[in-house]
Amino acid sequence: MAGKTWKEIHLYKRRFWKAHIKVWKKSGLTQNEYCRRNKLKSNQLTYWKTKFNKETPEQVNFVPVPVNIDNVHKVIDSGDSGVSVQLGKIQIRIHNDFNPACLVKVVSALGKRQ
Repeated sequence: MAGKTWKEIHLYKRRFWKAHIKVWKKSGLTQNEYCRRNKLKSNQLTYWKTKFNKETPEQVNFVPVPVNIDNVHKVIDSGDSGVSVQLGKIQIRIHNDFNPACLVKVVSALGKRQ
C-alpha cells in the first residue's frame, strides 16, 4: 500500500475485516476454521470483532418534514440501494451509505423554502 495515507490504510483494514466478520458469521464455521481456510490470523479477527462490538452506532437525529400527501408523486423502493422520494419537482435519493449530516442539511434547506 505504498503512497497511501494512514487514514486510507486504516479505512481499508476496517472494510477488509468488517467484510470478513460478516462472511464468517454467515458461514457457520468456527472462527479458527474460517481463519485457517482464508489464511487469516484468528487473533486479528478477534481484535477487529471486539473493536467493532465496542463502537457505538452514530446517533442520528431525525428532522420532521411536513409533507402534503397530495404532492407526493411517487416513492420508489430501490431495495439495497436505498429509497427515492419525489415531491413535485424535487426528488430525494437516499442511499444505504448516506451521510446523515448531509441529509439533515438538505431537509433543513427544503423546510426553509415552504
